[in-house]
Amino acid sequence: VAHEAAAKGILPPGFGQWDISDRAGRTVAHEAAAKGGLPEGFGLWELSDGKGRTVAHESARRGRLPEGFSGLMSADGTGWTVAHAAAGGGALPPGFDAWEAATENGWSVAHEAAANGRLPPGFSCWRLATEKGRTVAHAAAAAGPMPEGFSLWRLADNKGRTVAHVAAEMGNLPPGFDQWAIAGRDGWTVAHTAAMYGRLPEGFSEWRIATDKGRTVAHVAALAGRLPRGFGGWALADAKGRTVAHVAAETGTLPDEGELWALADDSGWTAAHEAALYRKLPDGFSLWTLARPDGLAVAHVAAMKGCLPPDFDMWELSALNGWSVAHAAACRGTLPSGFDRWGIATRAGRTVAHEAASRGTLPPGFGLWDMTDGDGVSVAVAARARANRQGRRGPR
Repeated sequence: VAHEAAAKGILPPGFGQWDISDRAGRTVAHEAAAKGGLPEGFGLWELSDGKGRTVAHESARRGRLPEGFSGLMSADGTGWTVAHAAAGGGALPPGFDAWEAATENGWSVAHEAAANGRLPPGFSCWRLATEKGRTVAHAAAAAGPMPEGFSLWRLADNKGRTVAHVAAEMGNLPPGFDQWAIAGRDGWTVAHTAAMYGRLPEGFSEWRIATDKGRTVAHVAALAGRLPRGFGGWALADAKGRTVAHVAAETGTLPDEGELWALADDSGWTAAHEAALYRKLPDGFSLWTLARPDGLAVAHVAAMKGCLPPDFDMWELSALNGWSVAHAAACRGTLPSGFDRWGIATRAGRTVAHEAASRGTLPPGFGLWDMTDGDGVSVAVAARARANRQGRRGPR
């Protein structure tokens, strides 16, 4: 009853049973402190709950500590002090200087103040760091713009993530920032982070900045769909030859220009192949014969993904081994109604009909069961073999 009354701010005048606690050890005084209902002259600040958090912690977290309070360094079992709570709640006294007081994992009072945007003017202990190397500057950069003149952008945590990376992610880099090439682990730069989160400034031009594997800022911006109008660096490529055009094709943002569709990576896979793979080909696309060195054409990929147009008719278009677009469509079950070129065969003699039979995509009414492949196996046998694998009887 006392806890409920304290939570509602209706404890009677003269109430004195502050140490009544619930099963978690939280006292009535904690509840009243959270509500701002402690009476003037309250002195039982050291009352603690089951985790060692005192009434002073609770009151400080709410931004309420009496003038001249002397228990700021009182800590719970993890080292979290009343000063930490006061730093978050804005209750630290003027002139406070014990910024380095930290929890067992190194999170200092300064970190808490920074994370809540409450560092005082002129603060300079930016390098204080947690066990994972996260500095006060990292915490401040995540919370808001850094003070004018801040220059320690290269401070890095244990994973190589710098203050500048954090500020870029959160949109807190200052106007005119120009240290885009600051790199973390694997060469991932501040510019890459800004591109990922759409934080690059208007007029940015350093698209060629690349990671250790050659992935440029433009690649990242393309994946995020954030390349500017008029961008011209589509041929920029990573270590495997994958261009910015490939990434834009994946996201459906590549301009419909023939020379861009033909840009290829080191294996010959074009931007058009990439667009087909992700079902991002534009209406009216016609460059179906663009192919890798092994002859696998854009049409093959589109057939496998079921995104060929209704009027497509280049079913004999084949890779070097004779595997045709019709074979690819048979795998997917996307051959058009009335298709009748079942005898198109690979160099090994495998027909479209055999491909469809082994995939279970033959249409109702199919009748060419005696058609054989290069090994003399009939379509009926191929269909029966698939049915047996699935525990069903095939055609007789």
